[in-house]
Amino acid sequence: MVDQPGVASAGRTSRASGSARDGSAGGREPWWAFWKRGTHNPGQPLPPIRPWPRRQWPLLVVLTGVAISLVSAVVADFRPGMVMLAGSVLLAALFRLVLTTRRAGLLVLRSRTTDVLTLTAMGLGILVLALAIPDIR
Repeated sequence: MVDQPGVASAGRTSRASGSARDGSAGGREPWWAFWKRGTHNPGQPLPPIRPWPRRQWPLLVVLTGVAISLVSAVVADFRPGMVMLAGSVLLAALFRLVLTTRRAGLLVLRSRTTDVLTLTAMGLGILVLALAIPDIR
């Protein structure tokens, strides 16, 4: 049989078609390569793992804002604290909208649309309630 370009003969490999062992053709990955993308090659060092706070910075920013707003609501005044809480929740919605799923980290719960709509509704609800409650002083 005549060899065709891009097809290796049985038992032989061609530089243009890749090796017969990995099944690649024309420099492309084989169809089953996506199953092995996360595996580690024992001959290579592992990639560095970023520390937890650096990976989850959006969540830490939002939780810091929530903590500061709750302390402010208890210590100083209710209204500014709740407005800051609404701002933190709306900031979480903005992070979820703008950042990729991988970068948003633990802010990802469901689909992007569901997360953004839920966080926006909660933030606006808290803001409206905080501004609607009358001042009793």
